[in-house]
Order: sequence, then C-alpha cells, then structure tokens
Amino acid sequence: MHKINLGWLFLFFIQRLGRAAYLNNNTQPQSNRTMKTIYCVLLLLVLASCNNKGQDTDIFNGDIINIEEHAPEKEVEFKKLTLKGLNFGNLAIHDSLVFFMNPKLQSKWFQLFNCHTLDEMGEFVGKGNGHEEFIAVGPIWNFYTENNELKTLIFDGNKESVSVWNITKSLTSKSTIIEKEIKMPWKKENRGACFNELLIKDSCTLYAKVSATPINDYDASLPYYQIRDLRNGEKISDIHIFKKSIVNKQTKFLPQTFFYSHDAMKPDGSKIAQAMLHVPQLNIIDTKSKAVTGYRMNENMSLSDLETSKELKPYFIRICADDNYIYTVFCGKAAWKVNEVPCVNHIYIFDWEGHLVRKIITKHCIDEIAVDGINKILYTTSPMDEKLYYIKTDELITGATL
Repeated sequence: MHKINLGWLFLFFIQRLGRAAYLNNNTQPQSNRTMKTIYCVLLLLVLASCNNKGQDTDIFNGDIINIEEHAPEKEVEFKKLTLKGLNFGNLAIHDSLVFFMNPKLQSKWFQLFNCHTLDEMGEFVGKGNGHEEFIAVGPIWNFYTENNELKTLIFDGNKESVSVWNITKSLTSKSTIIEKEIKMPWKKENRGACFNELLIKDSCTLYAKVSATPINDYDASLPYYQIRDLRNGEKISDIHIFKKSIVNKQTKFLPQTFFYSHDAMKPDGSKIAQAMLHVPQLNIIDTKSKAVTGYRMNENMSLSDLETSKELKPYFIRICADDNYIYTVFCGKAAWKVNEVPCVNHIYIFDWEGHLVRKIITKHCIDEIAVDGINKILYTTSPMDEKLYYIKTDELITGATL
C-alpha cells in the first residue's frame, strides 16, 4: 500500500484554505464547495495519520511518540589522550579504567589502560579452549560492583555460558580471575537464536537480548529480552519489543537486520535504551513494568517503511548512557561503500524521557563511544588514529549553541 505524503497534503490544505478565504468574500456558493474540499483533505490527513500509526502498532509492542527533531546544536572539540600501548577495538570505560576488546592481541581478549596515568594495566581473558579460556567472546556491555569489587560478564557463545570476571582481583594479581561459569544453553532454549547484549542490572539479575535469527531468505525471528537469574542462569521472564517481523522481498538486506539496535542500560538498572539502526527511533524499556516506548524523530521513516524500502540508511550506530543522558552516534546518510572509511561526527543526546536535548558536532570522526558516569566524561575513539578523545559531559549540555 502506498503511503500518502502528509507534507504535500498539508501544503495543499493551506493553499485551499487561502483560496477559501478569498472566495468566501466574493462568491458564497463557490465558497461552500471549497470548504467541502477542505473537509475532504482534512479527512484524508486524519486517515493517513491513523494508517501510518496503525501499521506501526501492528509491528511495535508499545507506544510510538513522534518527538521534535530540532534541538540546540553545538560544535565541540574533544581533548586527546595518547595511551602508552597499542589500543584498538570495542571500547568500555569504568572510572579511570579503559577497556579495549582488541582482536590484534595474540593470546588475550582484553587490554586495560589507566586513562589518568595513560599506562597499560595489562592484558586479560585468555584466548583458546583451555581452562578459563574462551574461543570467542562478546564485548563488555556494562559493569557491576559486588563486595566492593568491580566485575563484568564474559559471554562465550561456543560454550553457551557467561563467566564472571573479577576485574579488581585480576588487576591485583596481574592475572585473569574468573569466579564462576553460568550455563545459558541458547541453542536449545532459544531455538538457535544467540544472545547479543548482556546487560547486568545487579549481581543477581541479567537482561539478555536474544538476537533475530533468519527463518528463510525473507523472514527472521524477533529480537527480545530475557530476564535471567545470574545465580543459576535460569530464565525468569521475557520482554517483547516487537509483535511481528518485517518481510521485504525488494531489498538486499538480510531480514534479521531490520530490527537491529545498539543498547545500553541506565546505571541503576531501571531502564534500557535501544538506538535503532535502520529507523530514526529510540526505544526505552522500563525494566520493572516491562513497558516499551518508541521515540521517533522523523515521520517520513517508520517501521512499516522497512517492508517496502529497497535501500536502508544507517541512523544510530553507537550508544552509551549515564544516569542522566543517552549518548548516540547518529549517521542518517546513505550507507557507505565496502572499502570506504566513514566519517561520522554527530552525537545526539537524549534524556531518559526520550527528549532530544542536544545535537553535538565533533571535529573528529567517531568510531567507538563510552561514558564514565562516575567522573562525567564522554570518551570516543576515531577510525583515523589511535587517540582517545574525551570531554566533560557538562560541556556538551551547557554553554552556547549554534
């Protein structure tokens, strides 16, 4: 079904309204006919709006709120750090600790630095199939503290388990300390759908996102969250974000990519933010009520558009969050070529109520992004160099804008 262009209809309505005002003063019979036309246009506007909303309601398991896309813009220049060691890969930050999941390392998965002294703290989490080694791991999504010790989870899809990495003890002993392994048999329980994000609410509660998995060439299963008990790995309940899959036989994109998002949890564990890749929409999940709300910036691109679009743009490509704000790296341009190094330098900042509060333009290209919520510092890396860029988060929110 073809959608009605609401912008065109609105312009047409304004033109007819002006003509009606003129005719009302000159020809009363003609004015009556014109007013009937205006009523018809208004009806079409209402029907078109309801149609778009109804189509997305069939797909999204929650309310979708159209938000104001215009926000104060600010151009900023980040400061640079040169760490004492080769740094590369997925970035995570906690206080003064900088974590890189570095595929260039020979025998370990993670490389740690102190961003205050710039010193390398060591390499941790062994590669391999031996005791407390991992064939493949996921990145660090967040951290938690237990008994004043900093910890995170290491996900090994091959072993179908998560392991608790005690970072505090590892730094003290200068060796990887794995406290326990928790089985999460995703192949059987999820029918072959692997876990993607693993967000830790506390030492007992895990929110594990089950990724979409292709059913055939045009259809895929739906991504959703499982709430699991970290003490035994057992599933407690589910949070469903979508109601039905997107089937599009006109595009070259794989069906499991339509709902792809980058996710981050609020540090207190009360909410999860999902920045969608192919729709300019931010989803916020209330972890207590399980309510899901979508905040969409652009009415001309919706979830239902994914069913007919031949080409898809990348919108949100990175995310991180602190107690007050959600920081997203925004592209919104046509997908880059395979051998092209993209330069994305826009950070869109939302509050936890879904309002777009700032648009930041950086003077460097952004690759990874992470926030130190303790010291209120936002960090990024760049595909152009091996520097670590940083800025106080207060400087992004306050001060003069463009």
